[in-house]
Amino acid sequence: MASFAVFLLVTEPAALNESPSPEALRAAADRLVSALAAHSDPEYRLSVLKRVVRRLGEERYPLFIRLLGVVAESDDARAQRLLADTFGTALRRMDLPGGALSSWGATRLPDATGPVAASALSGHFFGATPRRLLGPVEYLTVWHLQRTQRTALGADTFRTALARLIALLNRSEDARTLYPQKLAADAQNEMEGAYTRATRERLRTLADAWRAGRSPDEVAQAVLDVAEAPLPTGWVVRDL
Repeated sequence: MASFAVFLLVTEPAALNESPSPEALRAAADRLVSALAAHSDPEYRLSVLKRVVRRLGEERYPLFIRLLGVVAESDDARAQRLLADTFGTALRRMDLPGGALSSWGATRLPDATGPVAASALSGHFFGATPRRLLGPVEYLTVWHLQRTQRTALGADTFRTALARLIALLNRSEDARTLYPQKLAADAQNEMEGAYTRATRERLRTLADAWRAGRSPDEVAQAVLDVAEAPLPTGWVVRDL
């Protein structure tokens, strides 16, 4: 339990702010792995991972993805398997540690054709758009492709981050098998406001390439290779 407590210290804003140093990221990633390794129970490891995400908060979920990327880029195969296996547990339970992005289709005009009652103009109508929890792969894909509360994620950053994440998840047989199955199912499910048609098409492409055993770089590139019109005029893109 002590290692977990130490890890929580480095997830405070003073240590991991919006632009943490490489040293701070490496230290946080090391403590995350240490916290997971301190317990043999897969369910407990998943609870640790989810608590980290909660403590970071939904606005800093990209920071969690960056921590995963640090582990993916390391030469510590044991740490990679440990983290990937924890995601395998999450996938078996259908309980991925998720981040929130605003739903593209959640805000709608009232259906009434006559006078509109004041009660019909909810907070959603005025822009308080509901947000869906997404796993890290889906989060990156939606962030790159859809209008959300965040500045759109650039193609190069999306490709790099997605390839690293897939390489990490491939360390676990469960994660490598179950995650593309989940994405394929998501691509078939027209959840209200969660994914645009274009995003579902990209998720389907991602799942197919991943299940076919293509390399992480090839999987990420396949998503970008799906023909699509450029982002609307006026969109600003950013790095992770």
